[in-house]
Amino acid sequence: MERGGATRVLRALAPALVAALFALACGPVGAAAASTGLRGKEGPSAGTKVNAHPSEVTLTPQLTAAGGVAVTTAPVGLSIEYPVMAEDLGSAPCPPPALAAQLLQLGSPPLELGGVSQDMTAPAGALSGPPASWDTATLYSLPPAFWSQLHCLLAAAKDPLTVGLDVRTGSLSWATQMATEAESAATAGLSFSLGNEPDLYALPDYESLDKPFAGEEAAAASLYIQLAGALRGALGGAPLVGPELARAGDWRDQLPRVIEQLHEQTVGVHLYPLTACASPRAVTIGGLLSPQAADGPTRYAWVSADARAAGLPAIISEANSASCGGLSGVSDSPAAAVWAVRFVLSALKAGFQEVRFHFSGNSYDPFILRGGEVLTRPLERALIALNQWLPVGATLHTVPGVRELLATAAGQPGGGIVLILDNERAEARPVLLRGARSVRTALFEPDRAGAQTGMLSSAHGRIRFTVAANSVLALSSVP
Repeated sequence: MERGGATRVLRALAPALVAALFALACGPVGAAAASTGLRGKEGPSAGTKVNAHPSEVTLTPQLTAAGGVAVTTAPVGLSIEYPVMAEDLGSAPCPPPALAAQLLQLGSPPLELGGVSQDMTAPAGALSGPPASWDTATLYSLPPAFWSQLHCLLAAAKDPLTVGLDVRTGSLSWATQMATEAESAATAGLSFSLGNEPDLYALPDYESLDKPFAGEEAAAASLYIQLAGALRGALGGAPLVGPELARAGDWRDQLPRVIEQLHEQTVGVHLYPLTACASPRAVTIGGLLSPQAADGPTRYAWVSADARAAGLPAIISEANSASCGGLSGVSDSPAAAVWAVRFVLSALKAGFQEVRFHFSGNSYDPFILRGGEVLTRPLERALIALNQWLPVGATLHTVPGVRELLATAAGQPGGGIVLILDNERAEARPVLLRGARSVRTALFEPDRAGAQTGMLSSAHGRIRFTVAANSVLALSSVP
């Protein structure tokens, strides 16, 4: 839910303040260290508190032999506000090569243009003359070269594109123009989203009421269906993602009706585990690393169930560490990478096919572009790792019975297993891994940026190591 706090986006929506975009200062994150951050069979370092009884797991094909969650699309995508995307594209005919290189490094993930700016963005040339109202004065007009620049980017990066259209203040002519221009930009698939977080739209003639009224959910859903349906014709047969709800539970009874009447091809909802809107002090590293923050998608499993009942996939089409732009010191910390791995695994197991991480020009953005150079934050490393560990064709399996660890095995489409061990505890955890002489490792810790990578081995197929407190470790089998 990106309302009230996505400061750089909201400023950009006022034409006089477009120059304020990308004023956020951020230093680069260094390359991943060579060390795993683990201790091998000699045990943990002095003073480390570790339970003497190790967690035991055997790296065997039986871990992924039956059932599991099929990975059918890239599990990590991106959601970007229109003004942020326009600023990244720059002023040249094609954007800086570093941007396309970054998207390729992420695995060419699905890219969605949306967020709070979706319902405040007008196509180029649509606004003329003095503004007639507050609403029109605060609209953001796309630069004339936006779609041709985006085409240049997508031709190099190969990302599928979802384009958000304005339902609150837009018109059929706007939607038609945007759809036509988006079609000229897309190179690897195109879908559309109608309106951003319609469950937060204010119902006309009811603003004076100070409490909900009977049938409010149904009335709001009906109005949204009417308005969005009027724009549906502008899209031809293009797939539709939505309804992009901020708090899906508020429309729980109406979601099946919205899906059916708008003929959506992908059910998409938004989900943030924390919020910086009303009380930024509630956004803490401890809160971000809590099981509640990691397991947020599990509480929305009913959304994916509604989608399955309609024969459709479900995704979390906008997410990040905390709504309203996140919080510096938390959202841009290494803890955000640990949270992201947990959150995406939880989402896949809850029936969602993908999580799209949001960019609004704030502290939770996985990376920023400055002077033609990409500056990454710790979250970016986790997104790259997830799309590498969970390629299309992989299967995801929960591994039961691993003492005091959450264990997930990802069977790879070409053979082999990635075993992901999640230590949610405040103490390091000893592990005995059987069935492997050598494994590659990638470790995400809450106080150390980057994926700490390395190798662990044993001549006898019994590898002993410890997993640091509140960290996530992936082990890849080596032939």
